[in-house]
Amino acid sequence: MKTYEIDGSAVASKADFFTEIGRAVNGEGGYFGSNLDALADCLRGGFGTPDDGKFRFVITSYKHVKDAVGEDVWSALLTIFTTEGVDLWLRS
Repeated sequence: MKTYEIDGSAVASKADFFTEIGRAVNGEGGYFGSNLDALADCLRGGFGTPDDGKFRFVITSYKHVKDAVGEDVWSALLTIFTTEGVDLWLRS
């Protein structure tokens, strides 16, 4: 299973989260959504993740991300990953 690691310490805003997830999947300057709806689309496949759906995300320093994006966006992110059936591991 392919694992993508999001460096939570690099996230200071919602925009930073999308920059960091793009980097994790597609390299420096890579795209993997720029808003919550686009993220949901990307998680369905075809934007750098394996076509067989065998991938997961790990967010390191996840509390930093939660604080940076705010409670509402954080809750929406968790819901999107769950709805799309993508594993999301949270690490301190």
